[in-house]
Amino acid sequence: MKSYTFRGSPAEVGRAQGAVNPPAARAYLEEWQARRAGEGLGPDFGSPYFQQNLAFMRREFPDLIEQIAAFGEAAGMESFEQAYYCHLHWTGPAAEACSTLGIVLEDDGPALFSTNDIGPDNVDSIVEDTVVCVLPDARPRGLLGVGSQTHVTVMSAAVNEAGLAMGSNSGHRKFNPVVNPECLNIYFVVHLLAQHCSDCADVRHFVEQYRVSGQKGWNLAVVDAAGNILGLELESENIAISEAQDGLLLEVNHFQHPKLQAPSRAADPEFWEGPYYYNSQARVMHVAHYRPVFAQMRTLVDLVDFSFDVHASGRLVQLPGRNLGNLISCQVVFASARERTIRLHLHPVHKSDYEEFQYPQ
Repeated sequence: MKSYTFRGSPAEVGRAQGAVNPPAARAYLEEWQARRAGEGLGPDFGSPYFQQNLAFMRREFPDLIEQIAAFGEAAGMESFEQAYYCHLHWTGPAAEACSTLGIVLEDDGPALFSTNDIGPDNVDSIVEDTVVCVLPDARPRGLLGVGSQTHVTVMSAAVNEAGLAMGSNSGHRKFNPVVNPECLNIYFVVHLLAQHCSDCADVRHFVEQYRVSGQKGWNLAVVDAAGNILGLELESENIAISEAQDGLLLEVNHFQHPKLQAPSRAADPEFWEGPYYYNSQARVMHVAHYRPVFAQMRTLVDLVDFSFDVHASGRLVQLPGRNLGNLISCQVVFASARERTIRLHLHPVHKSDYEEFQYPQ
């Protein structure tokens, strides 16, 4: 397990992050350049979209841009454009899945349970690249979260100094071809929500203000220290927001809100007939079936015990041979909004094998 605390200005933090593993950062960039070139879509840094999106980010989030620039320089990238391009690509194939459960526990308060689930061929590389970053000097709000050695941003889960916690699920195919350079790329969302929002009301305003676009859909569950929970389903400027029912909300990879599900089914019917969807839907059914059990949970320990000890198909922790689609949970996160902690399990996932991180007091 690798964890880092980065302090200082955005440039100082970016340089420190870029120096963690420069070969890994450059290899990741080269991988994406080669992959996109093979698709006939190599990077065109002079394209209107790229330049306009970069101008939008410079205007709205200058600290993050300064951080990315310093990261790229420290990692030995040839230009700032390469460093920025590297941050626009982060997702697995369509056959991979994740889930996030927001829950209010009777004694321990608001909590989050998030899994990052991928095919067995990629598990080791994801685990090896996993880092936990603590960024207490970030403004307007410090944060800690799960990220990688190849990026400035935390990607899959985070909790900030205000007790706002979130987990994300990528992978759902796009159905709207609109690409707007004045939108925020999906792979910045978790990091910037944690940095700029203090509660669920802020989150709602943020996604409505900036809109979100990218290569795929992006679903999140968010809880705040007051016990509010939001589900966000985001796709090429389309936004669906769900509220918790009885202190419980589950987001998975497939869209559940009718606003997004109906056009997605019409545009991509094959997706809704494959194991990726059925594995994701099995988790929805699992939580629905055990809703009374979740409702009676008092502590985070109750949530952890149940998550690991119930061997029903479709449970949120994905173990080999237990679920459809041959998926494996390579990262499992339990977060407490009240305590501002993240408990991280890495593959091979076991209940007693984890590390806990707390936002510095």
